[in-house]
Amino acid sequence: MPKLNRAVIRAWLAEHNWTVRRLTAECNLLGEDTFAEGTVRNAVNGIDPMREGRIRVICKVTARYGDGISYARLVTDDEVNTAS
Repeated sequence: MPKLNRAVIRAWLAEHNWTVRRLTAECNLLGEDTFAEGTVRNAVNGIDPMREGRIRVICKVTARYGDGISYARLVTDDEVNTAS
């Protein structure tokens, strides 16, 4: 499972003045899965990996607000390079 690119997601959250709680709530509104705030926090901090489907929901949330992060940018470089 891939890990989120910590620098990219944290920069997006800071730029939009969002908390992990807000990101979690938005993901729960758009996704078919329920995200736990602690799970999202660990993924944002680069501690735990996240399922690809959940990462794609985060991409949709960022796109909903006009400046989305692509999947390729949202996962760590190591994950992108090993998936190719």
